Amino acid sequence: MADDTWSGGFGFIRPGWQLYLGAVGHAAEHAHHAIQIVVADGQIELQDGEGRRRRCQSAVIPANEPHAIVEGNPRTVMLYLEPESTTGRELVARGVSSSSVASWADSARTLTPALLGNDDQEPEALVCRIFGALGVDCRVVTGVVGHPVLEDAIQYLPTIISGPVSLAEVSAAVGISDSRLRHLFASEIGLSFRRYVLWLRLQRAVESVLGGSTLTEAAHTAGFTDSAHLTNVTRRTFGLAPSLLARAVSPHPPSEDCEKVTVGCMDVPERHNHTR
Repeated sequence: MADDTWSGGFGFIRPGWQLYLGAVGHAAEHAHHAIQIVVADGQIELQDGEGRRRRCQSAVIPANEPHAIVEGNPRTVMLYLEPESTTGRELVARGVSSSSVASWADSARTLTPALLGNDDQEPEALVCRIFGALGVDCRVVTGVVGHPVLEDAIQYLPTIISGPVSLAEVSAAVGISDSRLRHLFASEIGLSFRRYVLWLRLQRAVESVLGGSTLTEAAHTAGFTDSAHLTNVTRRTFGLAPSLLARAVSPHPPSEDCEKVTVGCMDVPERHNHTR
């Protein structure tokens, strides 16, 4: 594997989390808002913002901490998690907040390559196994909705995501108070209403890019002001431009003759309409 590419990967983005499974190569120092969980099928070498390096099989990198991948691995999970989610807050409460690469590796000592399983597994199952091994809540992934009004809100949001979205509008549409709907999002999904909407916009934008839209078209479809706004949000959240994020979000492993790209590789025409 060339050390300056990520290749042969597939992934998923859902409100609150994004998963990539594939080959991971060198990445220069960067930082992003999402908590990053790394599990490699072997060794990977990481570097923190102070230049300290550590070879490890897994790590939990806190939100907004500068880090670099010095040496990658042919088969690695990169899991990005919303830090304001229930799961993210639990990780921080358990001490995942240090700037030291040694601490990142120590926080992930329960994450082993055995968790990776097969490449054809359901992504939600893999993510829940990772969270289970870390001993934290999994509701941001399972999304078990017990209240029918919350289900109505979740079904309604995609129909208005291309424009302004307010809690008051959605509450009125489903017939519940603002405060009650806000509570339901936090208690049953593990995400605030505001962060859920942001991740839903990111998901819509990525799906639009995979469907052949330009960045400007994808931005407008997802309710961002313009392509610069979309790029700003994806870089702040994941440390990636939206075009590269889209390449890392493919619902199936690529074919053997797929060319290497910077992050992931996929057959867009056949896969862009895959939803769950």
